Amino acid sequence: MMSDYLNNITPDGLSGIIFAYEGIARSVVLLNGPTGCKFYHAATADNQTLKQFEFDPLNYPEEWYFGQPRVPCTYLDSGDYIYGSKSKLTEALRFIQDNVSFDLLCVVNSPGAALIGDDLTGIVRQLMCDKPVIIMETPGFSTDICMGYEAAVIELLKQLPLSKADGPELKTVNILGLSIYRKYYTGDIAEIRRLMALCDIRVNCVVCAECDQASLRSIPKAAVNIVLHPEYGLKTARYLQEQFNMPFIVCDGPPVGFFATEELMRKVCTLLDTDISDFMTDCEKARARVYSHISRINSLTGLPKGASFSVEGTYSELYAYTDFLVRYFAMIPNNISVLSGRCDSFKSQLIELLGSFGLERVLERDIMDSPGELVFASGNTIAKLKLQKHVFSGIEIALPSLGYIDVIPKTHIGIQGALMLTEQVINGLLF
Repeated sequence: MMSDYLNNITPDGLSGIIFAYEGIARSVVLLNGPTGCKFYHAATADNQTLKQFEFDPLNYPEEWYFGQPRVPCTYLDSGDYIYGSKSKLTEALRFIQDNVSFDLLCVVNSPGAALIGDDLTGIVRQLMCDKPVIIMETPGFSTDICMGYEAAVIELLKQLPLSKADGPELKTVNILGLSIYRKYYTGDIAEIRRLMALCDIRVNCVVCAECDQASLRSIPKAAVNIVLHPEYGLKTARYLQEQFNMPFIVCDGPPVGFFATEELMRKVCTLLDTDISDFMTDCEKARARVYSHISRINSLTGLPKGASFSVEGTYSELYAYTDFLVRYFAMIPNNISVLSGRCDSFKSQLIELLGSFGLERVLERDIMDSPGELVFASGNTIAKLKLQKHVFSGIEIALPSLGYIDVIPKTHIGIQGALMLTEQVINGLLF
C-alpha cells in the first residue's frame, strides 16, 4: 500500500540534500533557515557518522551550532523573513571561516528561506572566495528524500570541478545511490569494497556516503558507475553519462541476497573483463553455511517456508527484499508498503515481480492491519505495530531506528548481507 511519508517520521527532500552533503568527509553543511530545520538533521547525521564522543551541553556552544557538532544554522526568525537573511548568513560564514577547519562548505537554503529572494550565491562567494563552496539555493518543497538527495548530488557535480581523465582507469568503479541515511550504510560500503576486491576491482568513489573532495573530483577516472539504489543514483548516473560518456550498471534494487549479488558481480566482471572465480568461491561457501542452518530448522519446524512477512521501503528496496524472501525462503508477503512513492523508477519491476508470483494484491493492504510474522521496516513502524498489540518479529531495515547501537558494522546487501538476513529470519521466526 502507498504510504504518505508525511504520516511517518520520514525525511523529505531537504533532508536528502543535507544528508548527501553530510556524507562528504571534512565538509560543513550550513543551513540557512530556522532552528526547527536543524535539530533532526544534525542529530541523525551525528548518529550515523559520530563526531561528538560525549553528550556535554557545553560542547559546541556557539549560536550557530546550538550544542550539536553538525549542520550549523542561521536560526532565521520572522524578522529575517521580512528583511532578509544576509546579516545572519554573513555572520555565520565569517565564524565558520575563522573558527572551523574544513575542506568543503555546503550552504543549503531551507524551503522557507528560498522564498526570501536573497542572492545566496553572491553573499557566499563574496565572503568565501578562497574556499571550495557548494550552494543549494532552492530546494524542493515537500519532495521525497531521494529526489532531494539526487538534486544535491547533481548540483555538487556541476559546481565542483571534476578531473577530466584522458581515459578511464581499468578495473575501477564508482558507487552511486548510497546515503548516510541508509541504516547500515557503513557495512554496505565495506561489503561492496570486499566483493569488488575479490574480483580485483578498485572502488574509486562512494559518492556522498564515504568520500572526500579528492575522490569526488576523480569520479570521471572510473571505468564504470554502479547504481546500487536506483531512486538515489539513476539520475546521477545518467548525468555522468551525458557529461563524461561514463557507462553505468543499475542493480535490480539494492543487491539483497545471493541471486541479486551474483547477478551484479557478473555484470560488473563482464563489463570490466575481470575474473569472478574468487567471488563465486566465497559465495558458494556462504550458501553452504546458510543451507545447513535452514535445512536443520526446516526439518524440525517446516520454517521458514510459508511464513508471512511485510516489508516497507522504496520500490527498488521492496523488489530486492521481496525477491529474496520469496524465492530463497519460500515466504509469503502479507503486505508491501511503498514509501517515497513519487520516486517510481522501479515501480514496473516490482509490479512485474509480484505478478509473477500472483501477489499483486499485497500492494493494496495496509501494513497496520496485517503485518505478518516478520516485519521488515523502520523502527518507527515496528514500534507503532507493537503499540497496536500485533504479534510479530520486527527486523529493522531503515531509519528511524528503535535505538539499537551497532558497534560492529552490519549490512543487508551482498554475501554478508544474505548471511545476516538469514540469521534474522530464522531467529525472528523461532523467538
